[in-house]
Amino acid sequence: MLEKNEERSKERGKIHLAGTVTSKAQLENKSRQSYDALLARLIHHQLTCTNNNNESEWSRPWDGHLSGPGAASLAQYAIMLDLSDAALQLAWWKVCSRIPTADAVWVLSRLQEVQAAISKNLYQDEELLELRSSFCSFIRDHTERLKNLHKTFPPSSGIIARRQLTFTLKALQCMQNHAGTRALLDLEGLPPLHEMVTSSLATHAKNWWMTVIEELRGVRTTDEQISHVINIVKESHSFLSIAANAYDSIFMKEMNIPYMQTTYLMVSKKVNPCVRPLVMNIYNRLPSLDTEEEEETECEYRLEVGTSLWELYMNLGRLYQLSERLPAEARAESGVREYHRWFSKGVLRWLELAMCRARSMIKRAVELDMLEPQDKYCKFSSSASDTLGIFNDIKIWWQKLAWPDLENSAVLLTKILDNICSCVLCYSNLIREKVESIFHQYENSTRVFITEQICVGLNNIERVRTEMVKLPTQFGFSELLQKIRESDSGGESAATQLDATVETLIVSAAENTEAKLNEFIDTMLDKMQPTLERAVNEACEERSTVLAQVLDPSLELTMNQLNNSNFKRFLWRVWEVVVDIFTATVMKNSERRKANYFGGVHTILEETLKFFSPPDGKGLDETTAKTPAYTSLMELLESLRMSSESLIAQYYQERYEEQMEEILPCKARLYVKILFTKPGKLIVEVIMAKDMVVEADACSITSRGGGLGLHTSHQPVDSYVKVQLVPQEWFPATAIRKTKTQRKQDPAVYEETFEYEMSKTDDGVRAGFLLLTLKDYNLGFSNTFIGEAVIPLSSLPCVDSSQVHTVTNSCLTMTTPGLDIGYKSLRALQFRTGDKVASAFIKKVSKRLIEPKGKANTSMGKSNDDKARSKSPNMRERLKLS
Repeated sequence: MLEKNEERSKERGKIHLAGTVTSKAQLENKSRQSYDALLARLIHHQLTCTNNNNESEWSRPWDGHLSGPGAASLAQYAIMLDLSDAALQLAWWKVCSRIPTADAVWVLSRLQEVQAAISKNLYQDEELLELRSSFCSFIRDHTERLKNLHKTFPPSSGIIARRQLTFTLKALQCMQNHAGTRALLDLEGLPPLHEMVTSSLATHAKNWWMTVIEELRGVRTTDEQISHVINIVKESHSFLSIAANAYDSIFMKEMNIPYMQTTYLMVSKKVNPCVRPLVMNIYNRLPSLDTEEEEETECEYRLEVGTSLWELYMNLGRLYQLSERLPAEARAESGVREYHRWFSKGVLRWLELAMCRARSMIKRAVELDMLEPQDKYCKFSSSASDTLGIFNDIKIWWQKLAWPDLENSAVLLTKILDNICSCVLCYSNLIREKVESIFHQYENSTRVFITEQICVGLNNIERVRTEMVKLPTQFGFSELLQKIRESDSGGESAATQLDATVETLIVSAAENTEAKLNEFIDTMLDKMQPTLERAVNEACEERSTVLAQVLDPSLELTMNQLNNSNFKRFLWRVWEVVVDIFTATVMKNSERRKANYFGGVHTILEETLKFFSPPDGKGLDETTAKTPAYTSLMELLESLRMSSESLIAQYYQERYEEQMEEILPCKARLYVKILFTKPGKLIVEVIMAKDMVVEADACSITSRGGGLGLHTSHQPVDSYVKVQLVPQEWFPATAIRKTKTQRKQDPAVYEETFEYEMSKTDDGVRAGFLLLTLKDYNLGFSNTFIGEAVIPLSSLPCVDSSQVHTVTNSCLTMTTPGLDIGYKSLRALQFRTGDKVASAFIKKVSKRLIEPKGKANTSMGKSNDDKARSKSPNMRERLKLS
């Protein structure tokens, strides 16, 4: 029936119904705390769903936003409870201030809203109690979090952690600065938040240090202690680096807390007792270096790259460098401020070891060196490179050491440079000894034997010397001195003193090395000298250029193998030795050889100079090569290769030149007229003499003045003039003429004329001289020589016989020869002891030479008319010295 009715039912229309299901609470019994509970549940649900409840992840702090349904429910509930804005802000602050993962920026905004409400007195006493409790909880929670600073705000999280720390500190500082919140905190008896934060940070550092120092527990051996201390210093550096780079600026900016400074001072003062006693004890127990065996066995605690103590020193240096950003007064309190002084003995120990090892390595390098160029581009061998490599290793060690004490650093560097200079001298000596052993293999050779090895050895010394001079620059000594001058301690005087010390050191070492180079060359020349002497003697005897054949192969080798400075130095010394050999040869043969021998020597010496100074410029400069020794030898040879007569003529030429220069005192004035006539006559008219000066010896019986000592007489004398043509050997047919004696006359008038038959056109005549001698006549005794004048015949005028009256008179200065003048011609003549002409002339002239005053001579007068004042018995020897 029912089914039938259903089948017959028809749809007549639709009715829409709407309804709600609700519950109504007894709101009059509900308080704001229920809103707080609902808010806490919704926030917990939000954090759980978004996985933002893990504070260590720091992926994204919660920014205070709830999901849509949750926010709607919370808003509806607030409406139902009829909560004011101030009450809502209080609720949100109380709940959110307890959430560690809440965004600090959002939390700060909640705090500021609550503070604004407090300022408007919108809270009742009960609500203020709640706020006071929440503020204290917030402060305690965050100060506790700061005790685990690295975990709470991990530096690895970068900008997120720094942002959260920044605004957390801002929130704390905001509580401190706001009057309302500060009043509530004072009621709780809390200290200033600045002190609480500082205390938390100190606790954080102490807790970290206690964790680190645990590494030293149970450590017994020194090596283990060093290893663990190195780790502690490393971790300290890492900890302080994080403090400086990640946190210091934030704490300083937000709360004016010098976090890096306080933490650095605490850590550095903790590090000091861990490291200093250990290092000092190690170096105090090291034995002194007395033997090489001790040096080899003691290597465990060397302060060199790669050792544990070196690593410890470098880590302490990096730790100390972190203090550079701190104020000066803070740096002065650093526990590692003088860390380098703990290693002072280690540095001195290393320098001592380095000196021994360097000498040993240099010696070994020289022993293994074959003295062959390393390649075609350089002219030095392996030992030079090895030696410079040793110096470079020392430089690298010094640069890595980076000794922080500037003045002490300069003193240490001075010692290092001194040690290196000593090694350079040691190397120079070793190379010289090695080359000397090569020379011993070729003694008594028929030619100068110079090998490539010898040249390379010389180049090695020069190479090392050149680099030694650059050492102060390579070690940065000038920059170090500049830092000392600019330092706060005012080290201008210390820098100046150190600069002078190092400059003196390098200059002295360079000079000593230069002396070693010269000794090296002198050693070569000592071996070469017998060969050179034989070559010079053979060349002089045979008048040939045998010397070039002896030297040429070796000099070609030295020019190719030696560097330019060494080649010039070597060539110069060879030239000096060759000149000395020529000089010795000439002096040895001067008394027994004839003029033609010296003429040959003169030619050979000229050719030798050309050999040493070729026109291509590869040898010596010709002008420079003409040294005083060479010039003096050439002048002597010029004289020795002349005949005795020519030398006598040269002597009169020298007398004429000094007479014209008036370099000798005037003994009288002689007026004459001298000329040639074209028909072939020489006319000499002696007119007058005046102003005659006679030097008399009081002890001689020839003196007119008696026993008054050596004096100069201006009294009238019995004078006459002797006229002769010289050299006498060129004019054998001409007689010596004399004027009449004028007694007691000054001026003395002679007015006598002498004529000689000769023509000026004759070459032999023109080469001669006219000698006018003024004497004081002594009856029965030798006549006194007053002075003489020399006139070259070539300088006389030649006129017709009818024009004789047109020739003017001449005033001649009468002088005496001076022993101190040093006549080159007399020097050559005195060598010719076997030549009668030379000996006779020397004997004659020596009577007229002026002797130094003060020497009296008691010799009796002689009858020879040409004898003048007394002469010294060693006149010939004195001529040799002139």
